Amino acid sequence: MKLLLWGVVMMLAAGCSRSTGNNYTPATDRDNVNSVYYWKTVFDADSAERAFLERHNVGRIYLRMFDVAVNDEAAWSKFSVVPNATVRIVDDYLNEPPRAEYVPVVYITIDALKKMNAQEEQYAGLIVDRVRNMCSYNRLDSVSELQLDCDWTESTRQSYFTLCRAVKQCIDRDSLGWMLSSTIRLHQLRESPPPVDLGVLMVYNTGDFSDPDADNSIIDLKDIEPYVKNLGSYPLHLDVAYPTYLWQLLYRKRRFAGILRDLDTSDTTRFAPHGANTHRVVTETIHGDRILQPGDIVRTELSPYETIIAVKRLIDSCLADRPHASIIYHLDSSNLSKYTDNEISAIYETAR
Repeated sequence: MKLLLWGVVMMLAAGCSRSTGNNYTPATDRDNVNSVYYWKTVFDADSAERAFLERHNVGRIYLRMFDVAVNDEAAWSKFSVVPNATVRIVDDYLNEPPRAEYVPVVYITIDALKKMNAQEEQYAGLIVDRVRNMCSYNRLDSVSELQLDCDWTESTRQSYFTLCRAVKQCIDRDSLGWMLSSTIRLHQLRESPPPVDLGVLMVYNTGDFSDPDADNSIIDLKDIEPYVKNLGSYPLHLDVAYPTYLWQLLYRKRRFAGILRDLDTSDTTRFAPHGANTHRVVTETIHGDRILQPGDIVRTELSPYETIIAVKRLIDSCLADRPHASIIYHLDSSNLSKYTDNEISAIYETAR
């Protein structure tokens, strides 16, 4: 079944109201530790990923628990949005004596947020109850924070802020003792901050991946500079997440046609160089469930260390008097193997 219903966590949130001020307060009770996101549907860290966590003294793991998406089968369900792509934890690493703090992360699609309108309190209760039950079932005891991830815009801001307030009320209702954090995208820096305790500035996916002429839509200094000029006065504690992944983007007749994974473009009978990081499809090629047609363009985008560190220097200078942690997105041995230990250490290095 594609979509998992709320199932065992059917208790709904009680309505109450509490607002969170937007004056910046340093998170003095929060260690600025090396941190990493885990963004897969199965937690099964391989030996290289375990070694990475140990070698770099990672003290906080942001663990994506599930997405909240529109319910395609809503006709027979009373819920218009449901959890989807729930993580399955099969690795004992998280259950061993806690080496790290775990931050459950819930990704909320923009379509789901629109469907939640006027029902935010109900869904806040379902989200908190489901995360709490998943943490209990998987014996994740070292949890002091819940994070919501949503690409809200001006038109959906009010609904997202209402959801955040309701989630905080549910956390208080159940005496969970969790802080609430939210991801903050670059364009959201121009808006008032959401009513949460902490923010994580996502310094990746900074460009327009639908643009066939973009240099690098994952991370590009020129895309970031215009947004961070007033970062030092942002009225919310911010930690910062940097990318260490790659992807391949497919364009057909100059229109974005999808994201590819692990496509080998070295076969010159199928692909011809088309630019610094692009290839043109020469002959029809089947890749997974996609058919690549002659004339299609594939752009391979990386997260170059030189770009990451240049962006980090800019961010650190903007947050010069504000302690903040660096977070790597995300824990994947095949991608992390492209960086040396010294490079990873430089990304994690605390700004002085």
